[in-house]
Amino acid sequence: MALFTLGLAVALAQPAAAESTAGVFPYAVHSEVLENGLTVHVIPMPSEGVAACYTWMKVGSRDETDPGRTGFAHFFEHLMFYGTQTVGREAREREILLLGADENAWTWFDETVYHAVLANTQVPKYLALEADRFQHLYLTEEDVRREAGAVFGEYRKGQSDPDSRLWETLFANAFSTHTYHHDTIGFEADIAAMPTAWEYSQAFFSRFYRPENATILVVGDVEPAEVFAEVRKNWSSWPTGTQSRPALPEEPKQTALRRAEVLWPGPTATRIAFGWRIPADRAANPEVAALSLVAEMLTSPVGPLSRRLIDEEGLAYALEGARNPFFDPSLLTLTLTLKDPKHLARAEAIVREEVAKLQTAVDPDYLAQTRSHSRYDFLSGLDDPDSVASAFGWAMRRNGTVDALDTYYRHYDAQTPEGVASAAQKYLVDEGLTVVVLKGASEAQ
Repeated sequence: MALFTLGLAVALAQPAAAESTAGVFPYAVHSEVLENGLTVHVIPMPSEGVAACYTWMKVGSRDETDPGRTGFAHFFEHLMFYGTQTVGREAREREILLLGADENAWTWFDETVYHAVLANTQVPKYLALEADRFQHLYLTEEDVRREAGAVFGEYRKGQSDPDSRLWETLFANAFSTHTYHHDTIGFEADIAAMPTAWEYSQAFFSRFYRPENATILVVGDVEPAEVFAEVRKNWSSWPTGTQSRPALPEEPKQTALRRAEVLWPGPTATRIAFGWRIPADRAANPEVAALSLVAEMLTSPVGPLSRRLIDEEGLAYALEGARNPFFDPSLLTLTLTLKDPKHLARAEAIVREEVAKLQTAVDPDYLAQTRSHSRYDFLSGLDDPDSVASAFGWAMRRNGTVDALDTYYRHYDAQTPEGVASAAQKYLVDEGLTVVVLKGASEAQ
């Protein structure tokens, strides 16, 4: 078995396995790439007979470039549970129950992820079931029609949530060309057309559900050699795709502040969202770590912004935000839920004042406290197979290297007050800012 160390550039032989150790990530990573391009990572960890199995697909709403087909990556996630001609939908559901697996899936901008937590003794059977549906999914026109109704219900539920509408409007205004412009659930007209999309679903499956777009993660009380053997046995026959990935439209440079307003049809608290344009999530870019610290310092419940808005002036119920870690350039966001719409101007002024302070001088003690808390919070969460698979898979999708988490935390730990201030100066500017306000019907009068 060829060994390599986290932090080094590695070329994996195909299908030779490799192992990684050391660094901030506390577990060894064993990796293999099959001849068809399928990537497999196995992470043994103490978990008393429990394992997590993830299949991480490089397809999300980011890839929806065909006219009239927004929301299809999410729709197809639903369709993937319809089974095959060998193991149909109901038969597969019975098998999952017999395995005792806690199974689910999710789709967002950059990926679709299928995951399960189960007993380690059931991993071989589960990998065989997964291999069957990923290679031999069988859909009828009636299957597509039926599941389209469920997705429309999910869309309506989202439309009844003012926070979802705020997020959707923020990205729709911040991105004019790139596919981050539309929410993962899709546009209503495109969802309404899904019942007749059987033919398109076949083309979507053929184009995106291919081994070179897939990464299998198995984490927990498992032996890497045994997992690799099961994957080779069941997944090696999956043919590599013949179609290229869609070319994404390039987002033009933003040059001025953008504003938008949403009028909510019923009573609700006023909300304001800020979104500053930031680089793609790449562990090797020190600015990414610096911007994480910027977001964490701005949103900390013990930080100056929260104290002013919530504790001292009592303007807001809640303050949230993050550096959104997307595959392509995205946004650093802040959202405020206000107690009274008349506080809107004052709340925005306070946000701008605290951003300006970060741009000029960062308190070294507050920086150290923020970094220590956030780092501990992340690392202490790596205590079960499901959490480890999720964190590792997220980093792998955006960076493609097993040492991504270690690289990120090297930059994170090395950030100085000057470096954090510099990142805030560069990116938290009006030329890259979109502001959206959501008001309830009674407040809009």
